[in-house]
Amino acid sequence: MGLSSTPCISYHSIKVKDVDLFEDAWGLNSEFCDVIDLLRQIKVVPGKRLTKRLIEKISNQD
Repeated sequence: MGLSSTPCISYHSIKVKDVDLFEDAWGLNSEFCDVIDLLRQIKVVPGKRLTKRLIEKISNQD
């Protein structure tokens, strides 16, 4: 089946001193505006419609 095993390692043994973890994980280059553009898309406060629907669903749980 082509299975391979990985020896057990701890998180402390992974060297990330010169590695940009955000760039590696999501392909974002934090030296430029990629991260800021992504953060601008996130809504911190939900819209009124979403809040109303959530309250209705909770109220109907009786």
